[in-house]
Amino acid sequence: MEYLDLNNMFPKKKLVCSEDEIFDIAVIGSGVVGCGIFKEFCENGAKTVLVEKANDILEGASKGNSAILHTGFDAPPESLELECVKRGYAEYLKIKKKLDLPLLNTKALVVAWSNEQVEKLDGILQKGLNNGIKELELLTDKQIFEKEPNLSKHAKAAILVHGESLIDPWNSPLAYVKLGVEAGGKLAFSHEVTDGNFNGDFWEIKTSQKTIKAKTVINAAGLYGDIVDSIKGSKDFKIIPRKGQFIIFDATAYNLINSIILPVPTKITKGVVITKTAFGNILVGPTAEDQTSRTDSATKEETIKMLQKKAYELLPDLKNHNITATF
Repeated sequence: MEYLDLNNMFPKKKLVCSEDEIFDIAVIGSGVVGCGIFKEFCENGAKTVLVEKANDILEGASKGNSAILHTGFDAPPESLELECVKRGYAEYLKIKKKLDLPLLNTKALVVAWSNEQVEKLDGILQKGLNNGIKELELLTDKQIFEKEPNLSKHAKAAILVHGESLIDPWNSPLAYVKLGVEAGGKLAFSHEVTDGNFNGDFWEIKTSQKTIKAKTVINAAGLYGDIVDSIKGSKDFKIIPRKGQFIIFDATAYNLINSIILPVPTKITKGVVITKTAFGNILVGPTAEDQTSRTDSATKEETIKMLQKKAYELLPDLKNHNITATF
């Protein structure tokens, strides 16, 4: 597969428009959500601009994730989250064919490691069925080890989720931007939004480079979404940053698992995942750490050691393979 390169596709990445030009839509933020929104409006005929404070896409939280294409089996029933997950899943399958993007249909196992977790599996299974995800199976410990012989023998039971898959977390948003630009969309990189005003007809969005005019503004600023939201004169929500740290094991560990290994979630977090990547590695994480800083993405030695210990507990043979990266 040939990797998409935003710098080659759009070497200037500079917004060229007149002072009087008014866009139908301005999307603020070029994480995976912003890129997807940009593509949709461009392809549906709206005059759209993607506004980003960094000089490239995916410079925030979107650049570090587990790259799992979720079915929505564990999303809140009848929620907007569930609707978005299911529609996003279908959209990726469609765009995958068009742009030859990678998709590893590994399936996933939601593994219970204690009797208390085993008792929760029926509820998780029923939620998935209610969410319209029909390809779910309860597995015994024997069935788990038939599929995953290298897992710790402490696994007691699991739910097999057939539709869970892995993607390349970078090329997909690049593809969204490419399709959006091909449909007539414009890019405004290095345009940090500083202020804005609605004059009754359209928004005047002041940025670090120029004022951009748009009839509708969509806030996809991610971690800075509450700051962008406050520009309209009120604060409807506050974002508390939460850091997730990961470790990556060498490619020699790639064949230790066949499926995405998911934990039974808690009220706070979905927990630590062990999964393959589209690049031939094993990924373990994330953590879930509330913090005040929006820019502190540094890893912590004690946290990495905790993840390493967890990885060895769940997949003991990882002890024989090197950690090649942390983030």
